[in-house]
Amino acid sequence: MTDRRKNPNEEKKNSFGSVITSAFDLPGRITAEYFDSLDPFSREAIWQLCYRDLNSYDFRIDSPRELSQVCFNSETCFPDAVRDMADRVMQDGKKHILGDTSLTGKGIKVAVIDRPINKDHIEFRDRIEYVNVAPDHPDNEYADFHGMVCASFLSGSSCGVAPGSELVYFAIPNETNDLKRYYSHQLSALEKIVRYNETSPSPIRVVSLSAPFLPEQKEARDALADKLEKTRCALIDATVFGRSFQGIDFERFSPDPSFVLNGWQTENYENNKDRPGFTDYFSSLCFVPSTRRTSAANDTNDSYIHWSKTVSESWTIPHVAGVYALCLQKCPDLRFEVFIAKCKKCERKNGYIVLNTDLL
Repeated sequence: MTDRRKNPNEEKKNSFGSVITSAFDLPGRITAEYFDSLDPFSREAIWQLCYRDLNSYDFRIDSPRELSQVCFNSETCFPDAVRDMADRVMQDGKKHILGDTSLTGKGIKVAVIDRPINKDHIEFRDRIEYVNVAPDHPDNEYADFHGMVCASFLSGSSCGVAPGSELVYFAIPNETNDLKRYYSHQLSALEKIVRYNETSPSPIRVVSLSAPFLPEQKEARDALADKLEKTRCALIDATVFGRSFQGIDFERFSPDPSFVLNGWQTENYENNKDRPGFTDYFSSLCFVPSTRRTSAANDTNDSYIHWSKTVSESWTIPHVAGVYALCLQKCPDLRFEVFIAKCKKCERKNGYIVLNTDLL
C-alpha cells in the first residue's frame, strides 16, 4: 500500500480569511514524476507542495530543473539539504524571459480586473491604485490568489513583466458560485475603466482580464471594448485571447533550455489537427513563456509562491499585457492590432513563434 500522509493544514485560512488550501494527501516519496502524473486541473496538481512541512517525507527532487516543475510557496518547509536550492528556484522564477529588460513600462498605466488581493504586499505597496468595483459587497473581504498572480506577472516590482508601469487594480467580489453575476461584476469594472479614462489626464492603456464572458454577455463586452479603444486602451481578456496567443512551458535550469507544449496542449493538437484550417491557426499562434514563475502571495506582505510547469491562460494574459505595456513605453501610439501582427512575426524557437520584445 502506498504511504500517503495527510495534509496537516486542512482548510487553512490566511490572515485575510481566505481558504488557501483544501485537504489532500501526499505520497510518502516526493518526486517530480508523481506531480507530472496528476490531472493538471486538479487541486492537488495546482497547490502541490504549498503549506507543507516536508521533513518527514522521502524527498527525491534533487535538481533545480526538477524543482522548478512543481509548485511551492514561502510557507513550504523543505529539508535542510534542499532549502538553498528552493530559494534559488523561487528567486529565478521572478524573472521573465521576454526580452529587453531596459524597458519597464514606465509611464504606462495598466489595469487588472480580478478578485480582491492584499494590496499592501511589497510588490505593489505605495504604487497601486485600488478600486473596489462593488464597495458594499460582503465578498470583498476575501483575498484570492488568482488576482494576486495576475497583478504580479503584469506589474509586480520584482516579478512583473512591466515593473515600472502604474497599476490600477479593479477588485470584483469573490463571488464565483453564480457565473452570470460574477461576470456582470467584470462588466461593471469595464464600465468604471471607461469612465476613468474619459475623466483622467492619465488614462489606462491596457486592461488585463484573465476570464471570459458568457455568450449572452459578449455584446455588452464588445461595446465596452470599443469604448475603451476610443480612449486608446486595449482590453486583453479570455474572450478573444486564444485567437492569437497560447502559453508555453520554458524549461529552466536545463543545459539546453527549450520551449515545450504540455500534455493537454499536445493532445488538443492531435485531436484537432485534421479539422480544416486548424494547423494553419496553430502554426500562426504566438506562444508565451509563462510557466515556472514566481508571484506574490496573499498570505503576508512579503510572501511568494512558485508556480509549476502547467500552462495557464490566466497566467499568460498578464504576460502579454505586460509586453504590450513595454511596447507602449517605446511606441506610445502602437495600436493593439498592430502589436498582435508584430507578435506573430517573432522568431520561431523549437518550431513555435515565441513572444519577445525583439518585435519592436
